[in-house]
Amino acid sequence: MNLGAYIYKTRMMWCRLWTTAYNKVCFVLNGVRYGRNFHSVGMLFVRNAGVISLGDNVNINSCARSNPVGGIKTTLFTCVGASIKVGNNVGMSNVTIYSRERVTIEDNVVIGAGSKIFDTDFHSVVADFRLNGNTNVFFAPVTLKEGCFVGADCIILKGVTIGREAVVGAGSVVTKSIPDGQIWAGCPARYIKDVPITQ
Repeated sequence: MNLGAYIYKTRMMWCRLWTTAYNKVCFVLNGVRYGRNFHSVGMLFVRNAGVISLGDNVNINSCARSNPVGGIKTTLFTCVGASIKVGNNVGMSNVTIYSRERVTIEDNVVIGAGSKIFDTDFHSVVADFRLNGNTNVFFAPVTLKEGCFVGADCIILKGVTIGREAVVGAGSVVTKSIPDGQIWAGCPARYIKDVPITQ
């Protein structure tokens, strides 16, 4: 191992130790429940007015140094009465999750760098509603089922379910639900092929 690689590895190890401790304190102060063996590199942004829970063995990167592929920080944001539930053995890098109602991420899910998950439109598409109190805003739960994989820089929109062991190609905008075991990609995302049994 050359000197530069050794210095980088050592810095990342110390960063992981102290930011994991920092984020655990942040979780306690924001009422976030987390399981065993939580690890992070970088400081998360957490705003919890609802319920946020993380399972066991969750790994979160939350800085450009930890994953330079995309994004700069992981954000977990719940509105009043909303929830974000993350299962066991989940990994994510510089991801934004915003919940107006419910976002569920099941076990063994991987979410690529810079991806975003929104269960709300944030604003009405009708100008009159948008400009006069921003009323009539639609929202619907989002679910990522067990073992699915979301590539870097994807956007998952309201009402979407990503099926068990499905794959979403990098840069996709997912506007409709994806069945189990399928690969989808594009903007908007569309069916590409079934996930192969062997590579």
